[in-house]
Formats: sequence, C-alpha cells, structure tokens
Amino acid sequence: MAVTSGSLAGLVVLDLSRNLAGPYCTMLLGDLGADVIKVESTGGGDDTRTWRPPEWDGDSATFLACNRNKRSIALDLDTAAGQDVVQRLAIRSDVVVSSFRPGSLRKRGLDDESLRARNPRLVYCSISAFGSRGPKRDWPGYDPVLQAESGIMSVTGQPDGPPARLGVAAIDLGTALWAAVGIQAALRTRERTGLGELVEVSLYETAAWWLSYLISGYLGSGEVPQRHGSGAAFLAPYEVFSTAEGDLMVTAGNDQLFGTLCDELGLAELATDPRYAVNSARVANREDLHAVLQEAFARKTAAEWQALLRRRSVPCGIVRTVAEFVDDEQLEALGLLVATPHPEIPGLRLVGTPLNIGGRRPDRLEAPPALGQHTGEILDELGFSRLEIEALRGQGAVAGP
Repeated sequence: MAVTSGSLAGLVVLDLSRNLAGPYCTMLLGDLGADVIKVESTGGGDDTRTWRPPEWDGDSATFLACNRNKRSIALDLDTAAGQDVVQRLAIRSDVVVSSFRPGSLRKRGLDDESLRARNPRLVYCSISAFGSRGPKRDWPGYDPVLQAESGIMSVTGQPDGPPARLGVAAIDLGTALWAAVGIQAALRTRERTGLGELVEVSLYETAAWWLSYLISGYLGSGEVPQRHGSGAAFLAPYEVFSTAEGDLMVTAGNDQLFGTLCDELGLAELATDPRYAVNSARVANREDLHAVLQEAFARKTAAEWQALLRRRSVPCGIVRTVAEFVDDEQLEALGLLVATPHPEIPGLRLVGTPLNIGGRRPDRLEAPPALGQHTGEILDELGFSRLEIEALRGQGAVAGP
C-alpha cells in the first residue's frame, strides 16, 4: 500500500516490535507517512492486545493508543515459512524495528547482519531492555523494572513513603523517541553513503538520560538524590499546595518570581527575609517556607489562586485528573485529541502526533489494525499466489484474511 502524503511518504518500515517502546516509535513513523507493516504472532498478536482493562468496545485501550497507521500481518516466526516472509519483507523495506531480546532473532535469520546482508540499504533499529553489551545484556525488563534498576523509583514519591513507579511509562516512550531520532539520522547517513546502519537503543540508556541532571548532582556533590514528593531538590517553592478547594502546583523558579508570589500572597516581607531571600536559602529552609506559604494558600481556591498568579506571570497549574484534562479547552484548541474512524469502535479518539510541520499536525488517521488484518494483502504484494497463501495458512505459518 503506497502512502502518498507525509514527510516520510515512500518509506517502508518493517515492525518486529511489541509492547510499548517499539510500537510507539513505529506509530510516529507511520503518522509521518511511512508504510508500517506490523508483524504479529499468530498466537494472539502483540502482547498489548491483552493488556486490559481499560478497554474500548472490547479492544485494549493500550494497544489502540500506540498502533494506528499500521498494517498487521500475523506470522509464526518459529516456522521456516514465517521467517521467509519476514526476510522477503526486509528486502523491500527501508527500516526494521525490533524489540526482541538480544540474540533471539539470530537463530531465525532475522537479526541485523542477516537481513542487511540481503538488503545493504536497510536501517535496522534494535530496542532492548539493558543494551547489547555488558553483564545485564540478556536480562529481561519492562519499564517499571528499569525505573527500579536505574534509581528513578528511589526519587519518586513522598519523602516519608515507599519508592513509587511513575504514573506513565516514561522510559518506554522516551526510548521510542530516541529510536525515531536514531532511525532518521541513519536514513540521512544512507543518503550520503547508500548503506544502512544498525541503530541501538535501550530502556536502560533512556533511564540514564532521564536521570542526567540528578547523576551530575550526585557526582559533583556526593549527595544521594532523595524523594521530594511534588518538589525538587534544588528549587523552592516548586511544589503542590493544598487550597480551600483543589491542589495547585506552583513553580517560582527564580528570586524575582518568588518576590512576586509573596506579594500576591500578602507575604511581601518573605522576599527580603534572609531565610528566604535567595533560592539556596529557601531550599535550606524549605519545610518552614512551605508551612508559611501553605497557610496563605488555604485561604482561596486553586482556581482563584491560579487566576491571580497567572496575571502576575507566576507559573502554576491546578492538579487535574485525566478526565478533566480530556475536557480542557486548550487540548481542543490545539486539535490534539483526534477522532479516528474505526470499523468496530464508533467515536474512537486518540492523542494525535504532538508536533506541527509547516503549520500542520500530521493528519494521517488509519485505525489500529485487527490481528492479521492485512496478511493476504501484504503477501499478495510480495508476489505470493493465492494457492501459496492458502498453503501458508494451512501450515499455520500465517493467519488472517
């Protein structure tokens, strides 16, 4: 299927990934116009198809969120016939994205070296948990495991509470973005050399990148980063305050903003108090400062304080639920929550691509595919006859219409 619009129109991406990091990467490439062929197992497809609740009319909401603009072919990669189909797909592809554990595809002849021997222009992106080298290279891992291993959980949560997992899969999504960046850099190199490259990213390396300024702080000071709830180790006030109704996140990131905040709260004297006049002093006395500010914030609602502080350009935000965010007028104004036609899910809406190119958001909106929905179509494009396709179905090497 030729895609005729988008920055990456004409690019063919063979998606051998599953779960979140790989699928989010390939969805982004698909949003930008690439023809993404998603290879799924005949035994149930991408694991995220079973990650429910939550679900939307029987489909996993997680799967729906990261698999639009793709075609699905269901293959048994443990069969020679299934492996042959992938090899033939790789010959006509520009990019392969894989999230299998290191070495697991080599025995199937589907690793970087095997596929690039057949197609030297192929850009092969390998996504792993811990990277391709080192003592942990073979360890399995999901996003929360890397949050624990990296130290992210140790700095997440309330100071007097246990370590906490981030509420979103930030390592998975960050790895997806790094994979997309690496792929496009390798494609740019291919324009000059005519040859593809191996791109490697891992959840472990993304976790280290998220921690970069905390790691620098530790190496420079020897102080181990701690949990600060909604606050930050190096700024105050930079945290959530309870109000007469609702909670408000306030970020007075410099001395001038702190002075303005104090003035609006009726506490102008704090801005010249030696305990609070400069950020380093406020950080040293953060608990006392919080108590004084909290007493003032309790006098009005979060909405009232937000209106007053925004008028004075003090950054702040009401702590909202996801349900409240979905109804936010700014989300509507940006056109970021987009209706996506789906044959079985009326009213499906998904978060669009969070970028604009030439003043336009990528607007390709093909519904996330059913398992093996495009198997016959893709095999036909590869030159398989109807009899050969039926034979493959009979062998259990492929599934789907």
